[in-house]
Amino acid sequence: MLVHDRPRHVAHVLSQRVSGRLVLLDARSGAYYSLDDVGARVWELCDGSRTVADAVATISGEYAADAATIETDVLTLLDDLIRERLIQEP
Repeated sequence: MLVHDRPRHVAHVLSQRVSGRLVLLDARSGAYYSLDDVGARVWELCDGSRTVADAVATISGEYAADAATIETDVLTLLDDLIRERLIQEP
């Protein structure tokens, strides 16, 4: 994934907050996924209007962690979400 891509949710994935976590449901497969606070924030930023670099910058501004670590973690999560077909690149 290039950092200039603008990932977005796919239409068949539903999301809801449950007990402090964000739960995703792939309506096609019936599979559930759970994201912690940071993962949920990344999910929210994947609206198709922001680049991956924008998402990394936003997360870096909101959480006290090393910028390189945040970038690696965000890219890893996005790769996982793409592999599971929960988000797509335009």
